[in-house]
Amino acid sequence: MEKKQRQPMMAHAGRHCLHADSHQKTILLIEDQVLFGKLLTRIIADRTPYQVIHLYDGSQVIQIMKEKKPHLLVLDYDLPGMNGIEIYDMIHNTHEWADIPAIMVSASLPEQEIRKRNIPGLSKPCSSQELLSAIEQVMLPHS
Repeated sequence: MEKKQRQPMMAHAGRHCLHADSHQKTILLIEDQVLFGKLLTRIIADRTPYQVIHLYDGSQVIQIMKEKKPHLLVLDYDLPGMNGIEIYDMIHNTHEWADIPAIMVSASLPEQEIRKRNIPGLSKPCSSQELLSAIEQVMLPHS
């Protein structure tokens, strides 16, 4: 049975949208757990000025990155196909995307790998305040 590819979900200012606002800063969330991804999307969209594009795996990352360069990546580690570190490396090995900061949110954080890349990590389950604080700390120097 062929697996149906999920469409990216975009949200901003507490509502889901079909088209991203070109003036609003964007967070690219890559999380395969549907409910947790929707929860993170809702928290970020409702409590920050950022718009969220939610992908369920790495299959559409390059396409989305070309369409709208995000200001922050929020990555799960355990993803189908490519893990979060592989996605991070693929993005950061592309010159025009090398400066995009990231946060790793995972139940199984690869501590050595995220330290080597200087990526902040949050263990699942994390509180909304932990997530929002991490986003604020990472985004502040990039404002």
